[in-house]
Amino acid sequence: MSEEAKNGDKPGRMHALLRDQRVLLGISVLLAAIVWLVLAVVNGEEQVLTIENVPVRADFTGTVFEELGLQPFWSGPQTNPEALTVTVVVRCRRYENIREDTVSAKLVTENVSVAGLHDLAIRVEADRERFTVVSVSPGSIPLFFDHPKTLEFKLTPEIVGELRVAEGYHAEEVLLSKQSVAVSGPARLVEAIAAVKAEIAADEVYSETKLFQNIPIVPVSRGGDTSPYLTVEEGAVNATLPVWKRTPLHPAVDFQNVPGAYLGAPLPVTVSPAAVSAALPEDRIAEDLRYSVGPIDFHTLSPGNTRFSFPVSDLKEIRLFDEIAAFTAVVDLAGFDARRLALPGAQITAAPHEGLAAGFGDVANVTVVGPAEAVAALTPEALTGEIEIPEDARPGQTTLPVTIRVDRDDCWVYGAYTVRATITE
Repeated sequence: MSEEAKNGDKPGRMHALLRDQRVLLGISVLLAAIVWLVLAVVNGEEQVLTIENVPVRADFTGTVFEELGLQPFWSGPQTNPEALTVTVVVRCRRYENIREDTVSAKLVTENVSVAGLHDLAIRVEADRERFTVVSVSPGSIPLFFDHPKTLEFKLTPEIVGELRVAEGYHAEEVLLSKQSVAVSGPARLVEAIAAVKAEIAADEVYSETKLFQNIPIVPVSRGGDTSPYLTVEEGAVNATLPVWKRTPLHPAVDFQNVPGAYLGAPLPVTVSPAAVSAALPEDRIAEDLRYSVGPIDFHTLSPGNTRFSFPVSDLKEIRLFDEIAAFTAVVDLAGFDARRLALPGAQITAAPHEGLAAGFGDVANVTVVGPAEAVAALTPEALTGEIEIPEDARPGQTTLPVTIRVDRDDCWVYGAYTVRATITE
């Protein structure tokens, strides 16, 4: 067969194939599959995307509450309009790439016109040709609108839980590092505060003083409610729980300005009550359980003045469990006497003072106390006096305090005295 005959058969066969219904059906199915594939890829099934950390715009300019002078207050970082973000779920075509910078979220503020708590909706603007919004989380935030106010409140300690101490110990009242704090927030909420509590979580059994640091401060309203819209001033508040040892004690006194003869042989003294039940810091408990209730100065001690009272309210860092208002101390001065002598001005000296000198008059009726025999033998020559010229002294006459001493170590001067002085340059 010639080449021309062979070539002539090809168009005929192609024409016959195109007229075959089965071939046409196959081609139609193939084209349909291609079209479906193109539409599926380019313009096909929808997808649901979750976009996180979408910033929310909050514009309060020109609103009614701004004109009224109201300000927004939020209840925590998640409701701060300046830092608020939301999660948006959108439905879009499969090929779309929607990100946080594609979505626009806005806080709806137009409906606020009065002070109080308002739940503001968050509106997400959708590009309807590209996507639709399925959900927004959160869909709204609560803000309190009011005039701002700040007040100072006394801080009250409050134990949260059961306070427990070891056997033989005692817990005192909690001591706070601050006595008061400033609370700021919406005016009506600040004005409704009835107390500001420092909440101390006591969750142990204590046998020594405990320091609590950075304790929570909670403003409480008259109804016992708290509000997240109130802010306590910055600065840590600490609390100390004194835990002391319980022990029996023997009250005693300390002597001051003691003459040499009585340093090793103290004067007899009786303190009543003679024993008490108390609690105090463990390191202040003496081995002999002696506890000083106060000092007695020898300059205040004479045969006519031997009884001294020490109010319990003046004692520090001790808790008495007996009903006692004061301790009474009586010094035994049996065999002692008092005598009055005159101190000659010539026996008074002045501590050195640049540019000034002083002369002194006599000091009459100086009371000297000591054993009766020793006092009877004293003469005015046994007395000496000393003064200090004040830094701001000027030439002229003045009255100055004088320290008077006696030259026996078993006698002392009772009372305080002044002397007439003449100051010269």
